[in-house]
Amino acid sequence: MNVLFVAAEVAPYVKTGGLADVAGALPPALQRLGHDVRVVMPRYRSVREQGIPMAGPIAASFLPAGVRAEEQRVWRAAASNVPLYFLDIPAAFERSAVYGEPDDARRFILFARGVLDAMQHLREVEGWQPDVVHCHDWHAALVINYLKSYYAYTFGHIATVFTIHNLAYQGQVHPDVAQLAGLHEGGLVENGMGAGIANSFNCMARGILYADVVSTVSPTYAREILGSDGGERLDGLLRRRQDRLVGILNGIDTGVFDPRTDRHLAAAYDAGDPAGKVACKRALQERAGLTVDPERPLLGIVSRLVEQKGLDLLHAIVPWLMRETDAQLVVLGSGQAHLQEAFLRRAEQHPGRIATKIGFDAALAQQIYAGSDAFLMPSRFEPCGLGQLIALRYGSVPIVRATGGLVDTVREGLDGNGFVFHRFDPQDFGDAIWRALQCYRDRPSWALVQERGMREDHSWDTAAQHYAGVYEWARRLVRRG
Repeated sequence: MNVLFVAAEVAPYVKTGGLADVAGALPPALQRLGHDVRVVMPRYRSVREQGIPMAGPIAASFLPAGVRAEEQRVWRAAASNVPLYFLDIPAAFERSAVYGEPDDARRFILFARGVLDAMQHLREVEGWQPDVVHCHDWHAALVINYLKSYYAYTFGHIATVFTIHNLAYQGQVHPDVAQLAGLHEGGLVENGMGAGIANSFNCMARGILYADVVSTVSPTYAREILGSDGGERLDGLLRRRQDRLVGILNGIDTGVFDPRTDRHLAAAYDAGDPAGKVACKRALQERAGLTVDPERPLLGIVSRLVEQKGLDLLHAIVPWLMRETDAQLVVLGSGQAHLQEAFLRRAEQHPGRIATKIGFDAALAQQIYAGSDAFLMPSRFEPCGLGQLIALRYGSVPIVRATGGLVDTVREGLDGNGFVFHRFDPQDFGDAIWRALQCYRDRPSWALVQERGMREDHSWDTAAQHYAGVYEWARRLVRRG
């Protein structure tokens, strides 16, 4: 199949979260299955400043958005194995921020219109047309709305898939934006669609409504968003479309995340020969300023320091952890100011036992995965989660809350690869850590849990096969009308 990926961020060019990892890793995996996949994303200022070799501009046009039109040029990455097109729209993307601008609605309306113009260029000039357009999150949702309305005559035969990476971010704005987008006539009228989108313009809702198939990033998250607790006020709309909703687990790039070849590590190791993990633990303890002791259990967390990720829950149990166990804790991340300050204070109060690094350090993140004995993910909700998959790969046993993709990938018990707690509660979280520490003292049992996780296949090749099936499903739905 010919597949066009549409995403606001693509690793390694621009990354703020897991969306970029998916958009960067899934297309090559689909390509390995024999599909012709192409990717389109904005050309942010940061992309221009990276000096990425590009061919072009290969096309130019003016994009309407309100009373004035904006210029677009299309560039193609010169060295990418998967064809990658950058939409250069200076009015929208020649700025430092990726998201969070006051005019985000207009910026991504222009992006959506630009994608449709680029599709016309690819068809008319390069002779390439997608069988499937796969759009990701609210920033790309209007591409599907346009395809199924104003561009239906030209592109109505093309199947569409819309992936929800995090339903909490919907692109919900003032209803006047409908006129700015040219969707005030013949487009979706949000009134009557549910309390969550009444009297507004909701990009996410439009992607959900118009897509042939809607996917999320784990089977459990696909079920959770059908209820009022996880549906972020779009659960009514999602229940209407649940016969076209599917959850597919994300993967990880097993070439990048490989303890046998990771250049950031003090020693190489794998499931068959894990001895090098001892040196990695020592190196992490030394770098973090923790007491160097191979016998002490070392807990790690690499995360945004926000309440969604359960960092408030972790902070609440630190006194118990310090008082009742001999465990060490290393924290890497940034986020809410009060949580950053709280973990910095904990590190000052417990030198040698707790280390906190604010910000993101890619090398240190890898060293935490490799050097920690257990990896913490106490999330309130987690659509998929990549941290637990990387931790499994590196032999850091995950301790997670039973939500979203965490419960789909981490199992506790005789065939387990980690430890799981259910209630978002300090007692439950502490009990799970206690069970893990008891297992850690039984080294043969701990080694079995570690090895089991390290041997699991969480590569993108598995996810790509599932997505190929979804694309075929979407095409059959379009053919049936």
